[in-house]
Amino acid sequence: MGVVILPQPNDLSIAPDVELWRRIPPWQWIPDSNTPTGRRPTSDAFDDIELSVVIAVECEGGLGTLLAGHVGYGVASFTVGDIRDRGWGIVRVPDDELPGHAHVTGKKSHSKRASLAKKCTIRVEPPDA
Repeated sequence: MGVVILPQPNDLSIAPDVELWRRIPPWQWIPDSNTPTGRRPTSDAFDDIELSVVIAVECEGGLGTLLAGHVGYGVASFTVGDIRDRGWGIVRVPDDELPGHAHVTGKKSHSKRASLAKKCTIRVEPPDA
């Protein structure tokens, strides 16, 4: 039996200033008067064990590609540095239909998820609820 090599939990070739996009379903937005748009994603929007994101500069077709087939969704953005500041990592997970696809690795405690939800920038607003 050969040695099994596990993927690295954090691809350091992805620079800290690289922008990541996260597609957020309409039910995971809440009012927040402290934001320019008056709402933001909930902490639950960042609760997946394999938190799926897209490396913005690698997503051919841009936000249209990310949102294809996801009517009513919004998009939040943050940087690789933002996730690493929370003790998380990032690994590429190739997907033929979603160029630049990756997963955020690490334990996502409520407090860290909440801080990311408050830190992110809204790239696409979901329709009004």
